[in-house]
Formats: sequence, C-alpha cells, structure tokens
Amino acid sequence: MKTSQSFADFEEHWKNLLHQLERAWTKASSKYGSNQGWRAFRDKYESLRRTDPLLAYFKNARDTDEHTIDDIVSHEPSGIGINAAEGDSLYIERMEISRGTISIKSPDRIRVEFIPGKTKLLPVTKRDGTYPVPTSHLGDAIDPANIADFAAKAIAFYEKALDEAESTFGK
Repeated sequence: MKTSQSFADFEEHWKNLLHQLERAWTKASSKYGSNQGWRAFRDKYESLRRTDPLLAYFKNARDTDEHTIDDIVSHEPSGIGINAAEGDSLYIERMEISRGTISIKSPDRIRVEFIPGKTKLLPVTKRDGTYPVPTSHLGDAIDPANIADFAAKAIAFYEKALDEAESTFGK
C-alpha cells in the first residue's frame, strides 16, 4: 500500500489486506477447531474483534466490501491554490498552464500552494449498524488519516493471535 502509484492500486491492496486477514483467521479456526481449548481461545479473540474499534472496523469493512456495493475508501484529488501573498485580493493579468507548468503574470505577489491528494477510509454500514473509522486500538489512540499504521496494527494483532494459536495447539 505504501508504494502504490495510484488510488486504484492502493484500494486494491487495502481490500486485499482486509480479505487476507479474515481468511487467515477463518483458516486458523478450521485448522484448530477440533482441538480441546480452541473454543475458549477463539472466543477471547472474537470478543476483541467485536469490541475493539480497529478490529471491528477491519472485519466489517471486509464484510461491506464483500457483500455490498458501498465504497469503503475515498480519494480526494490533489490540487493547487493560487492566492495573494498578502491581503485578500489578487489580480492576474495572464495565466498559462502548459505541460505541467503554470506561468502567471501579476503585479501582485502570489502564493502558490500545492495540496496533496488524500485517501480516506470511510465509515462502513452493514445490517447491524454503522462502524465509524476508528480512532483507537486496544486502548491506544490512533490517527485515522494514517492508513498504513492502521494496517500495521491489524497485521500485528493477527500475527500475535496466530502465533499464540500455533504455539498452543501445534502446527
């Protein structure tokens, strides 16, 4: 996701992550389900998957992507802002945009601002309710704008759970 070159590429990686985490959890349940003690082990993690805002969001975003046509991410395109460097008014005599270059002739000083594009997670809605973009995970605050951090935290949670399952119930 971090090296995606387009919104479509990022969205594909994001959705793949959601699906693969859920798939790994389902496969672990199938693999260890007949072991004595699995149910109690699984229930501990299922409780967290329902109650922790980040984990609940991941599961429900995956379900929303799988079972609805709703968007789970959005993209705000990049842009530029052309403003007066001082004051509230700006007179532009001529402006030309050609091959990625902007030429401006103005008697006023100009401030050009580059506005980067943003990818945002969206709240997800299912029959049982709406799941907002989380701002915490296991009691710690998280930044909803940092999607890569969201992914890393979810991956770390599932790695820990699956490692614990493997050490408890065997390979």
